[in-house]
Amino acid sequence: MNIEQVQHYQWFLAQYITGGRNREYLFDWLSSQHMVPWTPLTVTHIKRSDKMYSYRKRVTPVFPGYFFLKANFDVHSIANIRCHTAFCDFVHIGGTISPVRPMIVEALMKTYPDVALNIAAQPELEAASRLWLTQKQYDYLLALDKTSQPISRISMLYELAFNTANTAFSHFPTPEKL
Repeated sequence: MNIEQVQHYQWFLAQYITGGRNREYLFDWLSSQHMVPWTPLTVTHIKRSDKMYSYRKRVTPVFPGYFFLKANFDVHSIANIRCHTAFCDFVHIGGTISPVRPMIVEALMKTYPDVALNIAAQPELEAASRLWLTQKQYDYLLALDKTSQPISRISMLYELAFNTANTAFSHFPTPEKL
């Protein structure tokens, strides 16, 4: 892969089939194809009823069924990506697959930075750690996880990814301006 191909990587929003280990299998496969899959995940510890001082670790996605994919469609075939059994489709806006603002993904990475859960995205997570967010932006991103209804989180994700006008994220450059 040459430097020109690496420079044209963009973040896209996509969907995967939830259940079982679909996310892990899909992410491993995409990583082996030289793409970077990432989704914000949270870890909660739940007390076990069968042991006195033991907890179970539950990993849950902030946006169930959705993930970000950093890819270059000049190199990676969309048809090939769609062949994986756990992959649903890319999110279409106006009938086209639109890239997501990279600083939006970086802001989410800064808010949900667990490298152990997203090993393939480690360089991107390290780069995102240098991003500075305002208190209003950080509070908004933390509130995503506090919303109890997943459908509300998904609508907030769409707003965040594709319609940031008049929000705390409106000054982030669009992919076309980068």
